Amino acid sequence: AAEAVQAFQDNIVNTIEATFQQYRDVTDMNVLQARGLRALTTEETDFYQKLIEAHKSGAPKQAIENLTAAMPVTIIDRVIEDMKHSHPLLEAITIQNAAGAMRMVTNGVQMAGKMGSWGPVTSAIATELSGKIKSADMTAAKYTAYFLLPKDFTRFNFGFAPMWVDQYIRLILSESNAYGLEKTIVKGDGKNQFIGMIMDTSQQTDGAYSAKAAKAITNFGDDYAEVIAELAVDGNGDFRDVPEVLLVVNPKDNIKKIRRHQNAVIYGTGILDLISLTWPTKVVTSAVMDEGEAAVGIAKNYFAAINGGTSGIIEFDDSAQFLEDNRVYTTRLYGNGMPVDNTSFVYLDISGVKAPAMPVETIGTVETTEPAA
Repeated sequence: AAEAVQAFQDNIVNTIEATFQQYRDVTDMNVLQARGLRALTTEETDFYQKLIEAHKSGAPKQAIENLTAAMPVTIIDRVIEDMKHSHPLLEAITIQNAAGAMRMVTNGVQMAGKMGSWGPVTSAIATELSGKIKSADMTAAKYTAYFLLPKDFTRFNFGFAPMWVDQYIRLILSESNAYGLEKTIVKGDGKNQFIGMIMDTSQQTDGAYSAKAAKAITNFGDDYAEVIAELAVDGNGDFRDVPEVLLVVNPKDNIKKIRRHQNAVIYGTGILDLISLTWPTKVVTSAVMDEGEAAVGIAKNYFAAINGGTSGIIEFDDSAQFLEDNRVYTTRLYGNGMPVDNTSFVYLDISGVKAPAMPVETIGTVETTEPAA
């Protein structure tokens, strides 16, 4: 595993080095931004300059310990955006930077439209609302990411230009954190991690939640519609609109069980998931899902936040000495995530689903003549 991590990060370093050598004399920010760089704030530049000097130090561990400031929240913001761009599941849900808030309201979506009442003003209204509003600790879960900086990274001879270091750090953190986030968003048990989509949030044991019983369906027609209808009732027993759902499936099931039909004239985009003929569905794949299982639900009703105010403190890690040509660092992201209620997502068993037959379209008419006797 260590070798794989090193190979992955070395590839990024080599790519950035090659790009730098090609664009080292370019000063047009439009050109540089097209290559993945971005203009840094004064705070970001200062942070990276200090990281650079610490890395070049003869005693990097002590130098890093003296670098007590966490990453500026603007870097965390960009890492979140990078993850969303590369991972459709993270793009679909509600994920944001908590920006230092220790607690946040988690079911604001569910409460929309219920924050008022006609009639006498009484304490009963406040009591009712206080029972429905839920908040979550935004530092409850911690994810540790490792990243490597080659000891001879300074051979680039560009003084560790902060913009290039920023590009490297963001690439490493977005990729190393994205899979961990996907895993906890889908299947996290809530114990020192997020509460996943497939979990039964109505009860817990020793701080951990268990997965719901998977609901078996045999088709993405009537069976699937029955499941979507369940989503139209929220955790308080009230009806809600479900204009579109999110379906998270294994990549192989996405190919084998969800047929697609191409018809640019009729459908505009050219491709239609036939599942959307039953109900509008955004299908995303995740390696977290095993073949035969899926989760379907209201995407915006999964709330996740990364606490940019406490995340991003970098530490020197000398426990992985086998990586002799690199200096190993860790950084931690703190946050939390959960469905806003226990009815926003359904855990599915789709092992028995058979792919539907492709539709046949008749264009025009064909005249046939009976052969002569």
